[in-house]
Amino acid sequence: MSKLTFKTKPPKKGYVHHESFMTHKTEGLYDKYPPQETQKKAHEIVSKSLEKLIKELKELGYDETRAGFYIHYKE
Repeated sequence: MSKLTFKTKPPKKGYVHHESFMTHKTEGLYDKYPPQETQKKAHEIVSKSLEKLIKELKELGYDETRAGFYIHYKE
């Protein structure tokens, strides 16, 4: 089983917007990554959804520079 990880970090000095990254990771020695096409599609879905989610959470007072989510992929 692998997992898709999304995290945001505070902005670098001199920049306004926070940084974010998304990556697939394996949990154990025998875990498999999803096919490349599946990973690409997952990244698109998650980035669109989380952009909206983070904006809504910011309106409630949450810090958008310290968000982290992960979704497991089970084959």
